[in-house]
Amino acid sequence: MMLLLIVAALPWIMSVALRTYCGPIDDDVAPRATVTVIPVLAAVTAFAVAASTTALASVLIASQPAIAVTAGVGMIGWVVCRLALVVGHIARVVASSRDAAKFGAEADVRGGTVLVESTEPDAFAVASGGGAVVITTALVAGLSDTELTAVVEHERAHLRFRHTFFTQMVEIAAQFDPVLRPAVGHVRHAAERHADEWAARYDRHATMSAVAKTVLLRAHIARQSTSLSSTGGDVVRRVRALTAPPPPPPRRTVVVA
Repeated sequence: MMLLLIVAALPWIMSVALRTYCGPIDDDVAPRATVTVIPVLAAVTAFAVAASTTALASVLIASQPAIAVTAGVGMIGWVVCRLALVVGHIARVVASSRDAAKFGAEADVRGGTVLVESTEPDAFAVASGGGAVVITTALVAGLSDTELTAVVEHERAHLRFRHTFFTQMVEIAAQFDPVLRPAVGHVRHAAERHADEWAARYDRHATMSAVAKTVLLRAHIARQSTSLSSTGGDVVRRVRALTAPPPPPPRRTVVVA
């Protein structure tokens, strides 16, 4: 019985621990480590929750008391519902990637960057279709050449380091295990910080200026349109971080975790 309780409780303890400490990890660890370590730990934790819940449910269903069988069936139902959410999320991601693949095909012709005519100042990376950096004409008009270079390098960093893969890993884990939901925001912020630092290798001040100016441009449009999405990560923290020296390399203990 004690072993059964451990099997049932340990994955949830792992989930709560990761939920509690993903914030301090995001604050104290180099962004590159955060964007890889937290998704891997989240995926392992979510899998452990699924496995332990299924195992416990099987034991309860195989037992005699009706209340135990009912509890086991309920737990299986919960697992099936969470898996349905995961499948739905994956289906949406696949559909979105298929729609965005056209940018990747166009980028092959234009050297990796696609310029889109739009009044909304925006830039984003598209991982599907071979990868592309998409920039709107409104953003090009609002930034200097050095700031625009920083934006392009920022978006290329998302592609180079496969940030989409890691953010989707933690998204899928959180779809199954809702306790992990806060980890999604921390990973997304770390991905933006990592891309900022990659762009800042060339010109730290221009990168800081580009991040701040892009937010101001988007905020101006947002007052006129409620459909505009927000800029990734905590922008104030991102700008403040760029005023400081680059973060040190990730500690070996964090990588091993």
